[in-house]
Amino acid sequence: MTTPAIRVRHLWHRFGQFDVLRDVSFEVAPGEIYGFIGPNGAGKTTTIRIMATLLEPLAGRVEIDGIDVALEPDAVRRIIGYMPDHAGVYERVTVREYLEFFADAYRVHSLGVVDAVLELTDIVPLRDRLVAELSKGQKQRLGLARILLHDPKVLILDEPASDLDPRARIEIRDLLLDLRTLGKTILLSSHILTELSDVCTSVGILEQGHMVVSGPIGEIGERLATQRAAQASGLVPVPGAVPVAAPAPERRGLKLRVLGDPAAAAVALQGGPGIVDVAVAGAAVQVGYLGGDEKVAQIVRRLCECDVGVVGVEREQNELERIFLEATRRPS
Repeated sequence: MTTPAIRVRHLWHRFGQFDVLRDVSFEVAPGEIYGFIGPNGAGKTTTIRIMATLLEPLAGRVEIDGIDVALEPDAVRRIIGYMPDHAGVYERVTVREYLEFFADAYRVHSLGVVDAVLELTDIVPLRDRLVAELSKGQKQRLGLARILLHDPKVLILDEPASDLDPRARIEIRDLLLDLRTLGKTILLSSHILTELSDVCTSVGILEQGHMVVSGPIGEIGERLATQRAAQASGLVPVPGAVPVAAPAPERRGLKLRVLGDPAAAAVALQGGPGIVDVAVAGAAVQVGYLGGDEKVAQIVRRLCECDVGVVGVEREQNELERIFLEATRRPS
């Protein structure tokens, strides 16, 4: 069995008389980008600081790549890269001097590593500029470059896109995707749900110190849809009763942008398994379907097999926003 990159078990923490974390448990598999979501005051930053060995938990256990953060903090620090929200930087040095300073602090003595990190984060043209002259987005990329110097397995990022303009957010998003292809596991805290949905493979939603839901986005969406359908139909599980067939899956929608004639793409999809309806809307194809992420992959694969180039896939409604609103819905 593969060791989780991050494992949190029954985590509690308290400030004064207030429990900020209450029995929080979740796992992040190696190579995932895990979106850590919740309103202000939910306990996200406290959880992250415990992972980064900056706080000791009141109770519970946190492991990074199988190493307990409370028992072996030095070993954990060697395999994580932690970037807090609004991380400060030394401004009266150049970008290269800044990275060389932290390379020495990490005991990374090869200047080739600094060159490689400059290239990976796309700040080579900035290497001789003073840090004080950088924009907010450039400083965020410099912060990511700093935590990559010792080649950590796990990146823990607290609001890395905070206060960035749209271009800088796109650049940070693309960089995170590149880091995942290099085998990094990333835990990413953010309030920008639409951008998380573009990069995250799994999410955890924290509210008032409790983990409300955690797992792959598609699985969570299907689980909530099944629960909603069961509630609407009045199907309530009764101990000892004969299992009742699960409610019918909910229709979902996709908007596909394709190369060439969208009508040909519509014909290729019409009547396929799980396809409810297909329509052409301008230069796009709208598809109603039953299922989760696997069905989306099947739809795209079907078009590719029919020599239809797919250049864009967009859900009718942002799935992550819907999951967040539904999972944190207050009782009426």
